Amino acid sequence: MKISVVTDSASNLPRELAEQSGITLVPMILKFGERALLDGVDMPPGQFYKALVEEKVAVSTSGPSAGDFKAAFERVLEDADGVVCVNVASFVSATYSTAVSAAKDFDGRVRVVDSRSASLGEGFVALEAARVGANGADLEAVVARAEAVRDQMCFAATINTFEFLRRSGRVNALLAYAGTALNIKPVFAFRGGKIEQLGRPRTRARAIDRLVEEVRDASARGPLHLGVAHADCEEEAEQLLARLKAEIPNVETLISPFTPLMGAHTGPGVLGVAFFA
Repeated sequence: MKISVVTDSASNLPRELAEQSGITLVPMILKFGERALLDGVDMPPGQFYKALVEEKVAVSTSGPSAGDFKAAFERVLEDADGVVCVNVASFVSATYSTAVSAAKDFDGRVRVVDSRSASLGEGFVALEAARVGANGADLEAVVARAEAVRDQMCFAATINTFEFLRRSGRVNALLAYAGTALNIKPVFAFRGGKIEQLGRPRTRARAIDRLVEEVRDASARGPLHLGVAHADCEEEAEQLLARLKAEIPNVETLISPFTPLMGAHTGPGVLGVAFFA
């Protein structure tokens, strides 16, 4: 039996890793000014962040359509007995419900899992599902592994500026001004199906220290799978990953840039870490 995995581009899995793992990526949609772009396909992240800062045009995002998912499922099922589709958290996007709708046309051969996370938090769920599927597990076993990883997963991140949240309407102008004036670098986490606030440090260094503390605490349960994601701050991401690898026992590590969609509302400088035991 062959079970394959599909996920949306909010998972931030490096395309080469997804291909090696047999994971099909369905791109989200990014509207940048008058342009509609396929996330992770039509514009490299570095080019996007430069344009985001310089052009100051309206940016909006949307998930794939039911037709996009249906087409992906049909392609994958030409060579597979079943599909597990892992999607970005349902409490931040309608993508999960869209995939569920598309899956209804496949008589139970497609199962959809809400990752309850984003970025590499979602990506690790998809990656672990693909690994189990590649070892011959049936559909139920692959779903079970995906849900088990999801329930352990934490994705913690810090935002460098409120400016792009203000532009997108995600926070109001007063809060954005207060955050900028106080130089607050909020730290938050996707965990347990909700977003938690982990702190409001005044400096970038302290925000990164808070991320490390969160990972260190989790490592008490054993070696961790670790992934660092970043929005146009590759050097900081590499330094963070090196620090984590030196301090914390790990099973594997990976690093990935945020796709344009993931950074559209937060701008450059977002730094996050996904981990599970």
